[in-house]
Amino acid sequence: MIDFIKKNKKAFYVYGGSLLVFLTVILIAVSTQTDVPYNSIALDLGFAQIAWYAVFILTGIMLGGFLSYMEFKRLGWDTEILFDGLLWGVPLAIIGSRLYYVIFDPSPNYESFMDVINITNGGLSIHGAVITALIFMIIFSKKKKLNFWIFVDIVAIGFLVGQISGRWGNFMNAEAYGPVIESQFILNILPDFIKNQMYIDGAFHHPTFLYEGIWNFIGLVFLLVARRKRWFYAGDMLGLYLIWYGLGRGAIIEPLRVGGHPGDALRVFGLPANIIISLTLFMLGGVALIIGKKYLIKDQKHYVDYLIEEPKVELNNENSTV
Repeated sequence: MIDFIKKNKKAFYVYGGSLLVFLTVILIAVSTQTDVPYNSIALDLGFAQIAWYAVFILTGIMLGGFLSYMEFKRLGWDTEILFDGLLWGVPLAIIGSRLYYVIFDPSPNYESFMDVINITNGGLSIHGAVITALIFMIIFSKKKKLNFWIFVDIVAIGFLVGQISGRWGNFMNAEAYGPVIESQFILNILPDFIKNQMYIDGAFHHPTFLYEGIWNFIGLVFLLVARRKRWFYAGDMLGLYLIWYGLGRGAIIEPLRVGGHPGDALRVFGLPANIIISLTLFMLGGVALIIGKKYLIKDQKHYVDYLIEEPKVELNNENSTV
């Protein structure tokens, strides 16, 4: 482990520093609160309020953008292109997130266009954001003449970083929870500040926001390691992200959330939309992407072979790279 850190010192500092920033934001959010449930408003300016949800979303975007910036430099790409992409991609993803929610809302109550675009009381879905972002990246990469597969691999890491951070916004809002916790073991291992925030309607509920965050963190660590190895080809990181996220969200998280508050679940043909979309479009889409690309694109290169600044340490096995 020590040798691995020494050989990847720069990456260790970048990723470790990013994690430290994120944990600091969580610490500030919790330590500045005195009453439970915690106040969802981070700053009240009198004429406007800034919600903790927005703070965590922006934190995720900034951390994801920073890691993408570092990767652009390793690829020798113009970092100004990244900022152009964020300038257009983030607002479009928010719009897509809102439209997805409105379309599949089981209890629509939108009397005007302002009701449709009003997100002050929530009403966003990461599924819509990811779908919109992928469509945008197809167009943007073609316009900027970027290698699409490398581009989406970079953004896949950013997706996970943003989702991990954003889930703590759900924590501050005391939402995205599951059914009542029946297991004493789970109650014993959960930190008090999480249990107390998930104490709703007289009972402790499963913190599915935390489960999803842990699931995504495991996926993030794997992708960060995998893209420095010759395990996968360019574009496979996106496929792996779709598979990992789709499986975790569709088979684990959403069934728990539906069990917690079924009335809030988005619906398609009367069925939970997020479960269907997660298991089909995301997970199966990721499988199709990896398999289909293998047969459609000849002479694929490994992601790591595109890097120009990342030092490589060859091991005895010629196919292994640190």
